[in-house]
Amino acid sequence: MTVFRGEKPSSIPWFVDLIYWYEAEKGRGTLPEKYVGLEGYRRLCEDLGCGTYGGLISFPGEVKYGGNVVIRRFEEETAEGRFRRTIYETSLGNLTTIEKFSRVSYSWRTIKYPVEGGEDFKVYRHILRNIEVKPDYSLQEKQIKVMGEWGAVSSLPPRVPFARLLIEVCGVSKLYSMMLRMREEIEETIQLMEEADDQFYEAILGSPTPLVCFGDNISSELISPTIFRRYYAPYYRRRFSQLHSKKMYGYIHIDGALRGVLPLVDETGADCVESVTPAPVGDVPLEMLRMLAGERIVLWGGIPGAYLSTAYADDSLRHLFYKIIALLPELGRFILGSADQLPPNGDLARVKWISEELRKIEG
Repeated sequence: MTVFRGEKPSSIPWFVDLIYWYEAEKGRGTLPEKYVGLEGYRRLCEDLGCGTYGGLISFPGEVKYGGNVVIRRFEEETAEGRFRRTIYETSLGNLTTIEKFSRVSYSWRTIKYPVEGGEDFKVYRHILRNIEVKPDYSLQEKQIKVMGEWGAVSSLPPRVPFARLLIEVCGVSKLYSMMLRMREEIEETIQLMEEADDQFYEAILGSPTPLVCFGDNISSELISPTIFRRYYAPYYRRRFSQLHSKKMYGYIHIDGALRGVLPLVDETGADCVESVTPAPVGDVPLEMLRMLAGERIVLWGGIPGAYLSTAYADDSLRHLFYKIIALLPELGRFILGSADQLPPNGDLARVKWISEELRKIEG
């Protein structure tokens, strides 16, 4: 929080998104008993010597639907694998999302998106018009109390409308294909999404945590400067203005290629870009990050998640870590963090090694 306020911290903040590793361990049945539950999650951070934010990011409220909109969720195991199906039933028709679980990566991927054409957009807009949001801060209050300084509890609003269409609703290829054929219909939908989001921000502005995560998973490979300026920047400017009026801070999850978009973030009023991944995993050398981002933005990241696994040699992590330390004066407002997550094959010893090296430097 000291870094977000523009002040100089007494030590180098070091935060790792542990939830991907944690949930994979739970799924395999190999998570040590002492780390089970929220108190156990804090104990894991204490043992590793790092803070975390993974698993502590949520929307502080309950979302319901009126207008006879019914959402049904099913999970099934077949010979072809494990599937998760979500069906949105409405008076105008139904929409369906299907996801498949990967036993290798311990993650879900969407194999069928709910909106595949113009008629589907009509159904989707009907769902948007019937969203009802009720604030509930009990989970965040518990997380803040239990995790203390070890946990960066954050509110999670819906993704920026264009990012939602890209990642959740249409998929990449389908959305860009439809942009060529039915841009007006898509932009009408985006406008309605923005209006529906007002309810979510009303709840977030009353949250007990001052941090808000914009989980838009931006990558310059998919989001061009033109797309960012048209569909992301105006939305960000409005929402960051709302947050700042309540002395709250927001960070944008940019976990892909940075070069095209990073120079444009400063003009949105964003406080921070999180999960910043430098070359060679990302596309921007460490030395260029501050130059592209501008002086004001907090840079959060620096350590590619892959470097915290056995996929890379120890020497790769050591070389990068010492390089970051040497560049700290140039990096300016900086939070050292994983970019973006400790993977299921992550090596806890590497996380702990960084914590120990930081203590030596600070000592």
